[in-house]
Amino acid sequence: MPFRLHLLLVFELFSVAVAFQLHRHNNVHRNLSRWPPSSSFPRKLSLSSSAGDDGIVGDEDESAPSLDGDDWRAFRARLVLGGQDGGGNNTTSSSSWAYDSGNAIEAGSIILAKVEPDFDYFGLTQQYFHKSVMLVTYHKEGEFTKGIILNRPTNLHLGDEDFLDEDGEPYLEAGGENRTENSWRMWFGGDVRSLYSDDTEVICIHSIDTELARNVSEDLLNNVRMTNYEGAIKIIDANQAKAKDFWMFAGYAGWTGGQLLDELNRDSWYMLSADSEIVWKELIRQRDEENADPRDAGLRTWASLMSLIGKENEAKAMSESFADLTLKEWAADAILFNSTAESNDMEVDMSSGDSGVAQLSDIISSFSSAPDTLDKIVKLALSAKNGLAGSLLRGSAEERSPFLLSGQKFHKSTLLLLQDDDDMTVGVMLNHPTTKTRPMALPNGKTVEVVIRYGGSFGIPGVTDQPTIFLHAKTKLKERSVGESVGKSDNECSKIWICSEEQVASAIAEGYASLKDFMCIEGFSIWNKDEDLDGGLLGEILEGKFEMVDSEYTDPIWVTLLAQSSLSIDTLDRNCRLASDAWGVAGQNENSFPPCVYDSSVTVSELSDDALRYWIEAFLLGGVVSASDKYSAFE
Repeated sequence: MPFRLHLLLVFELFSVAVAFQLHRHNNVHRNLSRWPPSSSFPRKLSLSSSAGDDGIVGDEDESAPSLDGDDWRAFRARLVLGGQDGGGNNTTSSSSWAYDSGNAIEAGSIILAKVEPDFDYFGLTQQYFHKSVMLVTYHKEGEFTKGIILNRPTNLHLGDEDFLDEDGEPYLEAGGENRTENSWRMWFGGDVRSLYSDDTEVICIHSIDTELARNVSEDLLNNVRMTNYEGAIKIIDANQAKAKDFWMFAGYAGWTGGQLLDELNRDSWYMLSADSEIVWKELIRQRDEENADPRDAGLRTWASLMSLIGKENEAKAMSESFADLTLKEWAADAILFNSTAESNDMEVDMSSGDSGVAQLSDIISSFSSAPDTLDKIVKLALSAKNGLAGSLLRGSAEERSPFLLSGQKFHKSTLLLLQDDDDMTVGVMLNHPTTKTRPMALPNGKTVEVVIRYGGSFGIPGVTDQPTIFLHAKTKLKERSVGESVGKSDNECSKIWICSEEQVASAIAEGYASLKDFMCIEGFSIWNKDEDLDGGLLGEILEGKFEMVDSEYTDPIWVTLLAQSSLSIDTLDRNCRLASDAWGVAGQNENSFPPCVYDSSVTVSELSDDALRYWIEAFLLGGVVSASDKYSAFE
């Protein structure tokens, strides 16, 4: 099979695989985000009935026995605590209680994130789960579990006009024309149907004990009830409460049947039973704390509850960890609104157009302060017109890396684009040697071990031995027509050539090349293009996530990366340094006062470098080995 036809076939297989994986991901997210149906909530609970396992009102005969109005969990707590030998501090007062309930999952239980002693992977992804405190709001064994994160308060305040009905109009309850405008403080409740979703789910927690409040709410704990925005408005309109009496959560965390139990068995969480006094103490403190900053990210709440189950030493040992700092950066990015470190104004004026004007001003000033910006955009437009294949890219040089919280593999990366058409852009990363090698037989009968580099996360499903590509930039090999230029055009040829394994073996056997002249890469990085041309790699370049590299830098970048070795604990530091050196060939920001993570002496750029290193250790080396070198949590 001709070499280019072979590559086209490989890329066609990737196209099908990518389309299938994206379709499957979207369907899973779509189904999860709408389960249970919103029309089934809130449920009206009569005073004489109790909720069954499925959360639906049960028959009176099946009701739990009354304990003289006491929460039945308190009865169980007395049994549990009575059998303890005074091991940890499980109470905050004579009337409140909390204990580790093992793997017992039920609505009203509290989930505490457990931090791994060696390395917490929530530092690299889904940072909002790190040291989270969650309240289980729904559980049906084998089907679904739902909970809200209690310790992620934002500084966002919404007015009633910000809540829309199904027609996209502001929701106004009938008869509420004279209602005083309410201000609702928001909490980030979870990543499903969250603040950033098109169909945000709002959950209101309260302790209002009136007949109306009970009818539009569901009991989670004694004196802890749950309703939605509609239910909260009904209670307010009846003059039975004010907006400040509700804690409003946007979004939730969800687990499919058996998933949470599996995670408990893997020691990912602690499951607690606690009384309502403990829950309200923390929620009220978060609401009323002066000069509160969302970047504190609720760490104090987590530590407080850990101490209740005798884990205070574990909590102290895990303070100021790498994951603590990335959590703070997530909070700065996701739940800190319309504010700076110097501003104490916690409200967001949703009707003001000032923020839009400021953004336009920033864009204009960026052009006037950077004369080459327009030139870069023109070059990018011309490259896109001719196709990006053959172009060299690098990860953003911004002080705050766009890959700090996700996609860390792209931080300070160097990429070569192999294919760019109407459907997708396909490229490979050049700067990630792995621990893997593969034997290559030479025509003279000798065998050499080839180091495999990680090119990206996409491969062909169901194929054990993934295809690899070989690259070189050696003039002598080009003169002998070893391979062909990546991204040929009428104007120029890429300085990097792609070739087959047979061509590499012949060149080495004949003595006009060595194995060190080539890169062997497995896996691809793929960006799909939308029908309206939004997004894709070009969109990420325009967003500043990636930068085009001028061809004059190709040779020094290539030579620097070729000096990397097969990945091991011994070569890790050197490989990371060489990758950073290659990335810096095209220039880097020099700031005498680089920004630091909130309430920390660690710079954001330093944290980003560490995040990349931990990603390499976790996913390419097979386990983090250097966390104890720096962060106090692992000393």
